Amino acid sequence: MDAGDWAVLLTAATAAGWVDAVVGGGGLILLPALFLVAPGLTPQAALATNKLTAIWGTGAAVLTFARRIPLRWSVLA
Repeated sequence: MDAGDWAVLLTAATAAGWVDAVVGGGGLILLPALFLVAPGLTPQAALATNKLTAIWGTGAAVLTFARRIPLRWSVLA
């Protein structure tokens, strides 16, 4: 993969993260980009990569939220 491929993936991942945070469904942006950049990628690998990025994005959102809003962790547990 060259720098252009990485630029496409980074742009798609950023757009997908924004769409996912606002309305959900960021995978509809990232999955086609993965298949565009790596056409030999199996559908299972593309879905797993998409899910991995979604997990990291949601985790980052939770950490940001937890830092800004005081949470009662005993109630959440």
